[in-house]
Amino acid sequence: MAHIGNWDRSLITNEVHWSDEVYRIFGFKPKEFGVTYSTYLNCVHPDDQDRVIKAAKQALEGKLSSIDYRIVLNNGEERVVHEEFKVVFDEKSNPVQLRGTVQDITERKKAEETLEKMDKIRIKEIHHRIKNNLQVICSLLSLEAERFSDEKMLETLKESQNRVASMALIHEELYKGDKNDTLDFAAYLRKLTADLFSSYNLGNDNISLKMDLEQVYLDMDTAIPLGIIVNELFSNSLKHAFPAESEGEVHISLRRAETFDKGNNVSDSDQHCNEIDNFRYILRVADNGKGISKEIEIENADSLGLQLVNILVDQIDGCVELSRNCGTEFTIWFGDKEP
Repeated sequence: MAHIGNWDRSLITNEVHWSDEVYRIFGFKPKEFGVTYSTYLNCVHPDDQDRVIKAAKQALEGKLSSIDYRIVLNNGEERVVHEEFKVVFDEKSNPVQLRGTVQDITERKKAEETLEKMDKIRIKEIHHRIKNNLQVICSLLSLEAERFSDEKMLETLKESQNRVASMALIHEELYKGDKNDTLDFAAYLRKLTADLFSSYNLGNDNISLKMDLEQVYLDMDTAIPLGIIVNELFSNSLKHAFPAESEGEVHISLRRAETFDKGNNVSDSDQHCNEIDNFRYILRVADNGKGISKEIEIENADSLGLQLVNILVDQIDGCVELSRNCGTEFTIWFGDKEP
């Protein structure tokens, strides 16, 4: 193969030998000077030198056999090389020499970076198109609502519109963000709740929102169902917890399990999620309103919203608890349970 050279380095004298191709890869004429380990390291990019030194030590321990790193030529040009090596032992099993090959993979790395950028652009375009299609559905639901005057029908259409909008917002955030496959869920919750306040025309100060959110990144398989869950629970608080424009507060928290105070979690549910190990995150949606009826069992709810919550919690392999102390409080335990 082209652009592959071989080398060896004595572990006794630190003497280094390069083939003609190694000289060329490092930007020198063959046999232009006598190589030492020090001159070799001076050719390695400053940010990669410690990693290269560590790799040599790991090779002696049998933990590593190859490494990619950058070199800097005399003219300032950077190249990427792939190096493979093995340890030579004497008759007493003492390491005496490192031998290896080095290959210039600069063009391959550039091609890989170009393909990676193209792939990111393609994925972002997919998110953008999905978001646009979901927004079209929202617009169609809005147009359909104009044909009805029945309050129950209008409420059903608005609920459907908000569910679709919660999914569209995830694709919008992924399109705008730096990551293609994971979402800053705390930032998403701030935008979602602001949109829901606007949807229900709650621009007054009667209902306040308190948020306690850790920065958590979730993949789409978790973020989409969890977004719909928050949409359902937060909407229920806005619509039903505070009758006749009474004042109140909704509290949404998102925390990692290790920073969550399990001792304050008092549930009316038969299922106690804090007794189940290995959940990584806890989401809580609570209000200090009139409280949900004691006749409603979350596991056997009649409303579509709570049925959706149960279905989607199961979908993310989570656990849900309901507390009726001083209002209504839903706690969702979820996330990457380890075996």
